[in-house]
Amino acid sequence: MKAHTLQPSPTLPMAAGADSGSEGGLDLSSLLSTLRRRLLLIAGITAAFAGAAGLRAYLSPPSYSATFEILIQPQSAETEVISSLSEVPVNQQETELTLGDQTRILTSPGVLQPVVADLRAKGLEGCVPSNQAASTGLSEEELNRTCYSQVKSRLGLQLTKESRIVRATYRGASSQDVEYVASLIARTFLDYGLASRQRDLQQGLKFLADKIPDASKRVDELQGNLQSLRQGSNLITPEAEGSKLSGQIANFENEYRAVLIELEENLTRYEELERQLSERPQDVSVSSVLSSNSRYQALVEQLLTLDSQIAQASTIFRSTSADMQVLQEQRQNLLALMAREGANAQQELMGQIDVLAAREAALSSTLTNLNVDVGQLAGVTREFTDLERELTIANTNLSQLLERRETLQIEAAQRELPWELITPATVATDVANLSNNLVLGGLLGLLLGVGLALALDSQKDVLYTARDLKRVTPVPILGLIPHNGAVERGYDEQHLLSLYQVVDEMLNGQGPKKGDLPIDDLYAYREAFRSLVANLQRLDADRPLRSLVISSADNQLADSTTAAYLAWAAAELGNRVLLIDADFRFPHLHNFLELPNHQGFANILAGELDLKNVIKRSPTEPNLFVLTTGTTEIDPARLLSSSKMTQFVAKTESYFDLIIYDSPPFSEYADAALLSAETSGLVLVSHLGTVKSIQLEQALEKLWIAKIPLVGLIAKEAASKLSLLPV
Repeated sequence: MKAHTLQPSPTLPMAAGADSGSEGGLDLSSLLSTLRRRLLLIAGITAAFAGAAGLRAYLSPPSYSATFEILIQPQSAETEVISSLSEVPVNQQETELTLGDQTRILTSPGVLQPVVADLRAKGLEGCVPSNQAASTGLSEEELNRTCYSQVKSRLGLQLTKESRIVRATYRGASSQDVEYVASLIARTFLDYGLASRQRDLQQGLKFLADKIPDASKRVDELQGNLQSLRQGSNLITPEAEGSKLSGQIANFENEYRAVLIELEENLTRYEELERQLSERPQDVSVSSVLSSNSRYQALVEQLLTLDSQIAQASTIFRSTSADMQVLQEQRQNLLALMAREGANAQQELMGQIDVLAAREAALSSTLTNLNVDVGQLAGVTREFTDLERELTIANTNLSQLLERRETLQIEAAQRELPWELITPATVATDVANLSNNLVLGGLLGLLLGVGLALALDSQKDVLYTARDLKRVTPVPILGLIPHNGAVERGYDEQHLLSLYQVVDEMLNGQGPKKGDLPIDDLYAYREAFRSLVANLQRLDADRPLRSLVISSADNQLADSTTAAYLAWAAAELGNRVLLIDADFRFPHLHNFLELPNHQGFANILAGELDLKNVIKRSPTEPNLFVLTTGTTEIDPARLLSSSKMTQFVAKTESYFDLIIYDSPPFSEYADAALLSAETSGLVLVSHLGTVKSIQLEQALEKLWIAKIPLVGLIAKEAASKLSLLPV
């Protein structure tokens, strides 16, 4: 036996019409089912609202509206002046009025005051003239306020930022009055635009009058600072002074490099001359310094001539001879003269070196001073440039201010309208659109009806579909029994069992005609129970179910028909089936099957009779056996809990393939629980459209507490009804 103790388990395949859709997402089918059930309610509310809207449109008197359009000035003169100044940044969003502000200004009492005064003077639009104020008992201020409220309530403004066009609509009961008031409001708006423009111009001129002296003072201050800088730095422009210093530095650097080169050359020549004079004075003629000395070169020529004479004389005279002595003495004198001349040249070269060194020092000092001047000029140039830039900006601002002042003075002298009436007031008749009102009223009624239907459906907490059952409990749904349409066609469900067997004959063209009986409903009904039997057989192939208790989760609803059709379907499929009416309190099966109920199940449990004496075989189905309730005075609970009951179950299970007990509602009586304890398990029938989730939850909780094996649920569809009230 396979039964469930309320643990989650997969749902078995269900009979025809079973809901096998997904659990997640939008439960569209449930929503549509709710709308079908409440269709009369939704249709009634929709029709009521549509009728009310149509009646209102039909009975509403005609009204008139006049519309005009004005192109407004987006920016004030003061804003234009401020935003034109480079030194005064202006946020455009902060200076322009928002659309809401502009609308509130145009409909303010100050702007509409001329309209109120004119209407009061003419007594139009419900405005009381001044000469009739005494009869009203109201003050002038109160009358003005009342008239203003009338005008404002009938005036509508539309202003879009992209187009800058004000579209005004005035509504009233008289076409002439509407056109007159709309034209009056248009002139008032144009006058307000002109006055606002003039006010802005005066504010702009006042702004300029405050700014020009400051700007002029700033220019004078910057010019004075620039003049002081020029006088203090002894320059006209930093550029000219910089060019002058750059030229001087370049010249002195060139001269300095030339002096350094010449000084290095003289030092080299001096060192060379000094070395030659100290080593071989007679060979100093090779020195570059003495090679250009004419006196020294003359002495060299004399020395060479004398050496030639000495060489000739040496061949004639001895070295100690007087002639040779004279020649040697002359030679020594020439060498002394040459040495003295070399010393003079050396001293002269040293003098040149000293002069070049002094000149080099002077040039270095001059270059240092010029570089200092250049560094100082850089700071002066930066300050001079800053002052010139500020002076340029100040002069530009001053010029702009003076130019704008002149422009505003010219504009202030003119009285051109800044706003333009692009569409004069045109009158149109506002006739209530009957079709539109019907559609809008119908839509409103439809929405309200759907909302009310969903609210009522949610409040009743009734389970209408197998999906609702699966949402409440994980217990498998063994089958979904469709509603038997034969009942709606005038057939009593309690007598349909005898008609059940004629379906095959009708399908084969025998028996009654197809139009005489609801063959489609009967066929679907039979197939649903056959699928239910197949599902029960597949629960546990190794341990098939031998005995089942059929009970209902609904209070005061018996399920004799479900038990009877289930037994009939099981018998048709070749099973030996015993159908037992175990509802001792309200027996139904004997009436359903048109059998006597004098003796039966109660008499067997009481020990009065044996099974074979009271069991009855169906005359139309040989595999179906029936045991009615019988009669007894003993308490049913005592009978079902006796040892006779245990013996009865064991005995019948040995004779039959399947025993089906029809028991009273589980929530009302303990009979079903007592029977389930002795059998394979309990099958709970839920009548969709009647059972509430709280009833099913309470029944399942009792099963769990009593540890009663639950085989599964049978969902039985309700009749399809269109009602304003819950099914």
